[in-house]
Amino acid sequence: MIKNYFKIAWRSLLKNRFFSLLNILGLAVSLTVAILLITYGRQELSFNRQFKQEANIYRVLMQATAEYNHEKWSNLPNAVGPTMLSDIPEVKAFARLVRLDFTGFGSVNANEKNFFEKNIYLTDSSFFDIFDVEFTEGNKQLAFKHPKSVVISASKKENMFGNEPALNKKLIINQQDTLTISGVFQDLPQNSSFESDIFLNMMDSWMGKNVHWSNASYYTFCLLNSNANPKDIEQKTTAFIEKYVPKDRQYYTNFFLQPLSQVYLHSQDLRDNMSTRTGSIDAVKTVFILAMLIIFIACINYMNLATARSQKNAKEVGVNKVLGAHRSQIKFRFYMETGILSFFSICLGLLLATSVLSVFNTIIGTNIHVAQLFSLENIGIALLIWLVITLVGGSYPAFLMANIPSLSLMKNIITQSNIAQYIRKGLVVFQFTCSIVLIIGVIIISLQMRHVADKDLGYQPSNIVTIPIRSINTMDKFNTIKQSIQNLSGTASIATLQTFPGFGESGKTMHRRGETNEGLPVSTSSSRGPVVSALGLHLLAGTDLPEELAATDSTCYVLVNEVVSAYLGYENPQDAVGQRIPTEMSPNSVIKGVVRNFNFTSLKEAVGGYIYYRMLRPNESYRYFLVRYNTDNVAPYVAQIQQIFNQQLPDAAFDYQFLDEHIKNYYTAESRTNNIITSFSMLTIFIACLGLFGLAAFTAEQRKKEIGVRKVLGASIFKIVRLLSGNFVSLISIALLIAIPLGWWVFSGWLQDFNDKITIPWWSFALAGGFAIGIALMTVGYQAVKAAKANPVDSLRDE
Repeated sequence: MIKNYFKIAWRSLLKNRFFSLLNILGLAVSLTVAILLITYGRQELSFNRQFKQEANIYRVLMQATAEYNHEKWSNLPNAVGPTMLSDIPEVKAFARLVRLDFTGFGSVNANEKNFFEKNIYLTDSSFFDIFDVEFTEGNKQLAFKHPKSVVISASKKENMFGNEPALNKKLIINQQDTLTISGVFQDLPQNSSFESDIFLNMMDSWMGKNVHWSNASYYTFCLLNSNANPKDIEQKTTAFIEKYVPKDRQYYTNFFLQPLSQVYLHSQDLRDNMSTRTGSIDAVKTVFILAMLIIFIACINYMNLATARSQKNAKEVGVNKVLGAHRSQIKFRFYMETGILSFFSICLGLLLATSVLSVFNTIIGTNIHVAQLFSLENIGIALLIWLVITLVGGSYPAFLMANIPSLSLMKNIITQSNIAQYIRKGLVVFQFTCSIVLIIGVIIISLQMRHVADKDLGYQPSNIVTIPIRSINTMDKFNTIKQSIQNLSGTASIATLQTFPGFGESGKTMHRRGETNEGLPVSTSSSRGPVVSALGLHLLAGTDLPEELAATDSTCYVLVNEVVSAYLGYENPQDAVGQRIPTEMSPNSVIKGVVRNFNFTSLKEAVGGYIYYRMLRPNESYRYFLVRYNTDNVAPYVAQIQQIFNQQLPDAAFDYQFLDEHIKNYYTAESRTNNIITSFSMLTIFIACLGLFGLAAFTAEQRKKEIGVRKVLGASIFKIVRLLSGNFVSLISIALLIAIPLGWWVFSGWLQDFNDKITIPWWSFALAGGFAIGIALMTVGYQAVKAAKANPVDSLRDE
């Protein structure tokens, strides 16, 4: 019997090739998008879950005091981990990580070749046990047994030494430290928050030996006993503040634990998240919601198209019922049709997903592999989607045709109850509501991202190249390189800085003279050279910082922004110039100049206090040249700088980064969301229009006799098109009325993440609605014109 049903269903699909292909196309596109989105969402959820002890590993976080706006920090003082292990029995182990030189950047000389690395970390030896790191050379228990040891990843070993063993070979970092390779470990998983390919022993450095409760630069992970209560551990760790930290140094209020599985997706609110691999749980939710919406819209489309097609099968179904077919058998036939069609669609969808995977990876900025599409889990999800589409998509035409009397079917009369018509219209409204909301989102997100790009940040990040200089090991070479760059025809100015805006500044507290209250948190950067002209800062009063100082000059010269100047009580920036103030850098600090506030972090955050300072022996070393250039031939200009470095530092690697590219990284998550919504809103519109096409065809089929009568009585094509299109315009207008407040609510919430945001313009809603109505009219108009041009003789005859 099933074989016969299969034959009947197959013949029906072949008989109605156009509708069948339309349905397969709509479902295939929908399933392609859904499969890709689900695969991406599953990959995001898989981060950090592959470690054997993952359930008992936590990252320790802390919350700062009111002077730091109660921020949550992922970096802590280095005393937290050792104290947890010694004072809390439930803590089995801890591991700290800190970036080399607080940046992670370094020039590495290995096997007489130079490499520039951006993820060099110092860590405790316990890291390899907590995260079950496997070694291919050496032994993780002995990796840091001897001083000056370093371990590298297998891919880094292959890059540096090829097929040769790397054990006991030397690495020279920044032309300063010669280290011995004591182990090679298997590459850490790509779906983990750990990016480093090179680990140094923290206990070889003052960073590990000098335990303190002040400098918060260390990422700390702890391994708990399986029966430990994380809330109890948080309370015990927070108690360390009163027990060990002097009152005047308590700039944090409590510690709390973050499960390892949440580090990747639940860290958007943290200051400094350790890894460039950061995700967003909101983005994952958005992806899954989009996938479910697309699958649901695909089901709606199938029902619309299948019902439109069923009009042509009415007599055949009527004959079946007259010959004794039961309702259940009629229903099963339509479910069989749906199952066959959706199966082909899923197969085609998987093939399409494979073919567009590289494009998807580019749009989303991810690295999904083809094997992930065909994993057992994904195949199971595809089968589940097939079952859902078969049951949901096939239900409406199955119940509709099974419940219509045989006589009506034989006369080709298919009438629907008011409830059925309302359901159909409601589904169309739902489809276009979703589509219009997505279009509104595209417009609002695009406007905000353009606002970010065009915003005056208070300095000019374009035409600036940043160059790491920690590998310069003598002052003679430093002066020679700097002067050589200055002499290039394309150089406008050059400054030597601890860091560039928004990357690795030191956090300090500013106090008014004679006060010991909470103070003002400020970001500081040591500077040597014309920082105002190099960064394009707006100098309000005073002068730039001096480049050269007398050998006996003990003054710390500071350049402050308006936030600092106002905090110190100077309403007029000019009044602040020349004033002596106490700073953490030196009690003998003098304000050399005041600059306009500038956004040194993303526009999501309010502008805080910022200080550039110049002194003979700064607390923080210089790490970068910031070079402002005034040439359009950027590649040859950078090549000239590289040649200067290679001549002066033949045993060090050269690297650079454009400052405006660094700033774009602040908005990676937003750009990804924009790309997702832009791409898939267009696909959603396309899929919705396929359903509208089917509904228009169904309506035209139902009203063909009416249309024939109207044409005989003299109705013009325009009037008939208006008659058929009017109802659809009404439905889309209703969708627009629902979508406008919904879109405003959803994307107003999205904008709240930005401290500096646009006001949503009224025309964004009009544009979204106009676009949706225009597309819908084009879709419906085709069927309406086709029906209006039909010969009325064909529609009025019974046979």
